[in-house]
Amino acid sequence: MTTPIRNFIFDVDGTLLDSKHDIAAAQLHVLRSLGVYDRTEEDIFPLIGKPLAEIFAILLPPPLHHCIPDAHTMYVTLYRAHALDTTRLFPGVEYTLAELHRRGIRLAVATTKSTMTTTRVLGHFGIAQYFVQVQGSDNLPFKPDPFIINKIVAEQQWEKEETVMVGDTDADIAAGKNAGVRTCGVTFGALTRTRIEAASPQLIIDRFDELLRLVGDSQGS
Repeated sequence: MTTPIRNFIFDVDGTLLDSKHDIAAAQLHVLRSLGVYDRTEEDIFPLIGKPLAEIFAILLPPPLHHCIPDAHTMYVTLYRAHALDTTRLFPGVEYTLAELHRRGIRLAVATTKSTMTTTRVLGHFGIAQYFVQVQGSDNLPFKPDPFIINKIVAEQQWEKEETVMVGDTDADIAAGKNAGVRTCGVTFGALTRTRIEAASPQLIIDRFDELLRLVGDSQGS
């Protein structure tokens, strides 16, 4: 018999929020401020969810790698001012979270964003109340390190076999596996279905509301 799903841990960008255009716009602005004009949004989308230092190490040419700390600072300032310009919840997110909460499923967030920014954004979209813990990567190891997932599981006293990490990147899936929880990849975020499948999550969804079916299936309903 399948162990029931009682807990979900969510990534944010590309999983709950369709935020890629605001993120890419801010990063492109930083790159152009540093004289780099040959990058496009399509270059940036697959990198979303990685640590900023790693992203700028990829996007900036090696002679400008000394500018990575400045690029990081410029991006954070710019993104905080424009994080909600075009960002929206993915279809079905608000309804699905409310329904999971109504069913007694416990929800948390594990993201590379800061906790402060994440809490503000979730509050803006009216979904912050559904999460028992919003965990950013403030001075903590980034995914695929399992630290923040383990932190949530330990502090909430959840059973790992009843917990699913839901995300749109290979780092999310790897972090879940490294933490010993179940994993669910989404195909509507940063990566294509092919790349999500290559990360080998135990579950894959094409629409956010499919989580309701997964919960029902795991509980034998």
